[in-house]
Amino acid sequence: MVHSGQQPVADICMLKNQATECMEYCAREGVQTMGGAGYLRGSKSERLYREVRVNAIGGGAEEIMRDLASRQLGI
Repeated sequence: MVHSGQQPVADICMLKNQATECMEYCAREGVQTMGGAGYLRGSKSERLYREVRVNAIGGGAEEIMRDLASRQLGI
């Protein structure tokens, strides 16, 4: 879409939200699966769980992305 000259801002905002929600879900379930070991400092699941919020906020928080998408769609 971008290469054809369109600016799909609303689509990108919604995709970012969906991707970060999926990432949060996967990190949470990974920690749950590992049990107590999932919270141990230094484990991969703990690091991902800790960093998931930073990745979600980078480029715009979910609320900002939803607001931007709704404005672009005229809702």
